[in-house]
Amino acid sequence: MKKQLLSFVMAVMMVMGVAGVLAPKTALAADTIGFVNVNRVFSSHPDFQSARAALGLEQQKAQQEFQSKAASLDDKGKRELDKTLTERIAKREEELMSPIQKKIIAAIKSVAAKQGVTTVLSSEAVISGGKDLTNDVIEAIGGGKK
Repeated sequence: MKKQLLSFVMAVMMVMGVAGVLAPKTALAADTIGFVNVNRVFSSHPDFQSARAALGLEQQKAQQEFQSKAASLDDKGKRELDKTLTERIAKREEELMSPIQKKIIAAIKSVAAKQGVTTVLSSEAVISGGKDLTNDVIEAIGGGKK
């Protein structure tokens, strides 16, 4: 989950930060920088809890399958089974989380555009300044204010 979230944060930073990198220096001075607490937005998404629960069930099923089959396998067989089950979990995580990520990225872009923000960073990357877009993004994804 943390790996997926880190990938998401990096994607947001790249998508929203490209405009600032490519803009001329005079335009950079006029940029409005915003930031989003991605973890809070992600956990506020209406589908996040059900996706997380489904992923948890998938992990439990994989663990049970491993335990039931592992006794009859040698070390190589156990490694192969573990790899297969890990890949299955990763695929399921991608299926569940990708639509949520896409909606969040679209909401960030929309909120930023409406507020005249040209560069959006993860809140963890901001030390000082910038405009906090978190609550507006949460509202845009239907998560209500937190």
